[in-house]
Amino acid sequence: MNPGRPAIDGAPPVARAGLAERARIIRKESPLSPLNTAFARALALASLVSIAPRAHAADAPDGLWHGDIAIGGALASGNTSSKTLTGAADATRATATDKTSVFGNVNYGRNRVDGVETTAADQVRAGGRYDYNLSDAGFVFGGGSGETNKAAGLDSRFDLDSGLGYKVIAGATTTFDLFAGLGWSSARFVDGTTGKGPTGLVGEESTHKLSDTTTFKQRAEFHAGVNALGNLATFDASVATAIAGGWTLATALSLRYASKVPAGLKSTDTLLTVGFGYKF
Repeated sequence: MNPGRPAIDGAPPVARAGLAERARIIRKESPLSPLNTAFARALALASLVSIAPRAHAADAPDGLWHGDIAIGGALASGNTSSKTLTGAADATRATATDKTSVFGNVNYGRNRVDGVETTAADQVRAGGRYDYNLSDAGFVFGGGSGETNKAAGLDSRFDLDSGLGYKVIAGATTTFDLFAGLGWSSARFVDGTTGKGPTGLVGEESTHKLSDTTTFKQRAEFHAGVNALGNLATFDASVATAIAGGWTLATALSLRYASKVPAGLKSTDTLLTVGFGYKF
């Protein structure tokens, strides 16, 4: 095929017939055939652009699951040895009336120095949320999450939340939602202390189509707790760039801040995953 000439073979049969008829009429009614031929080509190209499918950052309301999975790891041996496995995943199923979303993060690491083996990371976090649309912009939601991170002093934590959300931006390449609600949380720490009670939730999330092959997603939440439960803030972000088929080069970042931690431990944990992923 001539690369300088727009092809119309990919258009539907009705579209091809319509474009061919336009070009035939132009050539027939005017003696300036070179100019008319160029005009017909431009008209055909414009028509194809108007009917060609385009990618969207927004969740497609097709009732199917779409998401990303990213996995990374490292293995070292010699004077010291270590092994690390990290992973991040998220998936969404959207229809015209509702949306279901799930996510998960894993961070596991072991180190051995002078024959002494220690656990450097032992975090698993997962959760999900269900949204029901009240209007084009407003929605109600309910969700929950669970986490264990013993290396950071958390034996287990469970959160249940419900509330209202608003779609500030719902475009083809960018979406941005705000949400807030109330919930209940229960936490157990490795030092034997516990905390439970009502919580307040505020958060935001967005998706951005940076190019034809690259998508960026981010989500931030703040859970205000009472007494021994403490406050919890989380931030998750990911960038996926398609390389072949559904395979991607993926980078995911997860930040977690807890105001209540056992003595001697840090309040903030960071997980950065760089590796291959799969987009579906």
